[in-house]
Amino acid sequence: MSFNRFTEGLNEKFQQLSTAVSGKAQEISQGIPTTHRLMQEKLGQVTDISQMPQEYIELEAKIDAIKLVYNHFLQVTQVYDNESYDYPKYVNESINEFSRTVGAKLQELSRVSSAHEAHTVLSTPNPAKEPKTLNYALSRVSLVSSECLNHLGDHDDALWASYLMKYSDTQSRVAQARLHQDSLIQANFNERLRENIEGNLKKAHRVRKEVENKRLQYDVSRSNLENARPEKEAHMRVQMETAEEEFAQATEHATIVMQEVIATTDFLPLLHELAAAQYSYHQNAAQRMEEFLANFPGEEEERIDFPAQTQTPAQNGNAALPEGVGISLSEETDDRAGETAAERSAL
Repeated sequence: MSFNRFTEGLNEKFQQLSTAVSGKAQEISQGIPTTHRLMQEKLGQVTDISQMPQEYIELEAKIDAIKLVYNHFLQVTQVYDNESYDYPKYVNESINEFSRTVGAKLQELSRVSSAHEAHTVLSTPNPAKEPKTLNYALSRVSLVSSECLNHLGDHDDALWASYLMKYSDTQSRVAQARLHQDSLIQANFNERLRENIEGNLKKAHRVRKEVENKRLQYDVSRSNLENARPEKEAHMRVQMETAEEEFAQATEHATIVMQEVIATTDFLPLLHELAAAQYSYHQNAAQRMEEFLANFPGEEEERIDFPAQTQTPAQNGNAALPEGVGISLSEETDDRAGETAAERSAL
């Protein structure tokens, strides 16, 4: 009994495999004429190509425009996915950090006295790395410079060192704001663009591809019918009508899908998220730098002032007039007074 069940199972698997192979062979056999037809169209060897409805063509153009905008923006804004996009010489810095980490581990291992202590040293995680951004680099170099000057013990150097320390703190805060900006852009702009590209736009691409295949099959069947021998004409006509129906159904379905994709696509909120993240960062950075510069030492005339924005004459409602051009109300009043006197004398 067990042998019979094994034989039946083997036969069933073989039949499934045969069906799958037959299906693939049929797909390949159907694909060969359409591929040949497509090559002929690309080379200009055939001109009898079925035209798509104008509505369908316009929808395709809109989908292509949306995809173009998304891809072009991502080519630029994906830089925010890289933390060190503005960091100077980060490759050499990484090598130096690795060397220092290895050296520190070796020094610690040289002082251990047991295998347990050695295991503890090796399993201890390395200290957290400072983010590699330009502002953090400026913060670090200012901090190191301040510490060097403090060791000199001179009063002037101490004042210099104190402002370097303040500048280091300012740049550190600006760096934090930049990283926050980057995280917002990554989550609220880049990822959502990628989701739209991989979701709705890819769905639209699939249905358009299906329409193209059905259109090629229909054009091939039309060509076959035109060149068919009389005894095969009826069969070829049935194939052509079937292909025509499938082509029409695929076109209708793709039209609906593309309309839905366009209706659910709204780029402006995403652009707002991008601009809002950038604005928040630059506003924060400007505020930090203004606070640092407000009490910066130096001569009075060398200090940087931050004047409040003033309204232009047009904004105040009084547009500036060129020299020599004016409006006199007194002359108009005198003329009206003269006209009134003349009227009275006439009466």
